[in-house]
Amino acid sequence: MRICICTTPIRPVPTTFPPFGSMVIIQSLRKIGVTADFYNIDYFRPKHEEVKSYFGENRFDIVGISAVVSTAYAYTKYLASLIRAVSPHTITILGGNLAASAEILLRKTEVDFCVAGDGELIIQDLVMALQEQSWSYEEIQSIPGLCFLDDVGRFHFTGYGTPPTGDAIDWPDYSLFEADGSLSQFIADTPDFLVEYGVEFPEAMREKRAATVITTKGCVSRCTFCHRWEKGYRMRPTDQIVTHLQYLKDRYDVAFLSIGDENFGSNRKLTHELVEALGEMGFLWRASGVRARTVDLETLKYWKANGCLAVFFGIESGSQQMLDVMEKNTTVQMNVDALKWTYEAGLFTVVQLVLGMPGETDDTIK
Repeated sequence: MRICICTTPIRPVPTTFPPFGSMVIIQSLRKIGVTADFYNIDYFRPKHEEVKSYFGENRFDIVGISAVVSTAYAYTKYLASLIRAVSPHTITILGGNLAASAEILLRKTEVDFCVAGDGELIIQDLVMALQEQSWSYEEIQSIPGLCFLDDVGRFHFTGYGTPPTGDAIDWPDYSLFEADGSLSQFIADTPDFLVEYGVEFPEAMREKRAATVITTKGCVSRCTFCHRWEKGYRMRPTDQIVTHLQYLKDRYDVAFLSIGDENFGSNRKLTHELVEALGEMGFLWRASGVRARTVDLETLKYWKANGCLAVFFGIESGSQQMLDVMEKNTTVQMNVDALKWTYEAGLFTVVQLVLGMPGETDDTIK
């Protein structure tokens, strides 16, 4: 069975955030003896004729499309249609946050299945079922985490599956980037953001490199603007994180980390252990997803003392009315305090906002 996992463009220029979702699916398929090609469309930005030729010549049995945000919809629709035209028997599976709109995708595009949730276990079951020539929708119905239309066009959602525990989540295999020549996009030279933050660091670190890491999965909240798949918050064990960071340091000369968690710091005990380890290992780092109610001045000073440069919060709004609509479980004062303490701790931040929720007015925006 020939399988391809591909990314989709979500912004005008290729993202520097690694395609972790695609990577974990490829690594998961290896565990059941299935090899998958990787086509990083977001990075390479191939022209229409190149994409058409690629899928027309390869005629994969299955193509998995990674669509991490809603801006991937137009390209997903184009790509699924192209694949159907040049390779009619290819089964197209979509994963990523865009799958929150599964019924729209299944009815308006040529996508055959949508994966709801962390896909590494779901894809194993689905591929094993599709390997059988006589597979049926009745059999597919027994696999949790899938959305599809049956033979008569009825929409089915098979319910959420059980996500991997924190210690069972695979670390990304960067050899995929080495193989296709894109490594420098994701393990980058000294990042420009250091200049933005006004950071001074030793001359010996100027040739070091930067990487993005994910130390947790899930979220402690269920904000109403979010797709949020499964309940629960899973943090990888500290020793596993340290082992991965040492690998990045030894193999790729990484000294700067962008922690891409949605909820960095929500497990205070394990976060304290990790921050201490980051300091001992000599990393400079930033955390891009922190809840305002998670921190206090003492915590932020401790992070700063252990290499933290910047913290980004989901502030979302300065209106308590809108925070309540979002079910943020926070207050305007908590947001103000977090920003004030960030400044006092000597850390950089940016106020990130969400506008246009139900009930939004000129007054709530102001």
